[in-house]
Amino acid sequence: MPIALLKFPTDLLRDVLKQCNPFELYCLSKCSKRVRNSVKLGGERNWKISYRGWNEINISGDGRKYHFYCTKNPEDYFKTEHARNYKSMKIPMEGGATFFYLLKTFGICIVESLEIQSGNLYNFLQITKVLIEKDMEIENFCIGKTLDLKDVVNVMPLISQMNIIKEFECLTMLPPNSCYQLTTFPNCIRIYNSVWFDVSQLLNCTCTRIELGDSRLCNQDLNVFLQNWKKTKAFPNLQWLKVESKNMDNQSAILDIVPPIMSMENPRQQVSIQFGKNDYVIIYDAVRVYKEDGREAWLRVTLGSVPKLEFLVGNPDNTKVKEVDASDDEEE
Repeated sequence: MPIALLKFPTDLLRDVLKQCNPFELYCLSKCSKRVRNSVKLGGERNWKISYRGWNEINISGDGRKYHFYCTKNPEDYFKTEHARNYKSMKIPMEGGATFFYLLKTFGICIVESLEIQSGNLYNFLQITKVLIEKDMEIENFCIGKTLDLKDVVNVMPLISQMNIIKEFECLTMLPPNSCYQLTTFPNCIRIYNSVWFDVSQLLNCTCTRIELGDSRLCNQDLNVFLQNWKKTKAFPNLQWLKVESKNMDNQSAILDIVPPIMSMENPRQQVSIQFGKNDYVIIYDAVRVYKEDGREAWLRVTLGSVPKLEFLVGNPDNTKVKEVDASDDEEE
């Protein structure tokens, strides 16, 4: 027997709608404009939205994820699949308009993840413009490795305009001789081809975690950074720095030590930081260094085919130090 929802008192209707999941609300909102306006009575929700390009938009909340797949086939509209930890619905393909529709209809205020890949630049630029205007929080932002170099030029200037909170990840290369400068920083940055990320940006970085691959930083650059870190109030957030650079060598010192920089103590020492569930970093055989205020950190520099610097700053809340047997293999 049909229920006349629109005849419910406003307070009762709001309570009923708050019990609905994203799929149920989406279907209701498509009944009519009046119903859609009623769906908005639920107000702002704790749900988060993710868009990784192509044809998928995800809504997460209450410990569950709901996958909306866009399709051009009308016969598939509103079809759902349910598994133990997986729920999906097929909806009409409307490009970036679908993202905005879900954002507005569900009263979502946080973007959990936004990723740009080759082929979704137009939708991405549409979405980004609105997110910047609304100053919406973006927890995680990724530039995928398939993005064309000519498109990267259009994307990079937007990074510092977006309100990225947790992580910025860049998997692609920038055009040769790029001089792009990040001016704002989330909690974590991972840049897999970081030839453009110079020491001045490193000195201005406020991140907790910094990972730079294919870097041009040299011993002198890293020494300048670490000497600055030693000052009492410098880099209060930093807990993890990893730099891979072929410009590191054994010709000059970093913190008064010429690389390679490793501890030869036996038993070996393992230091780890647990940032979250299944999210941790580990450093082995590192040399202890100290800030002027006595805060402890560990430094390791290896050379070889791809020289690597690892630097871990201890924090009693999430850092563990333990001895390991000398025969144990390193864990990555």
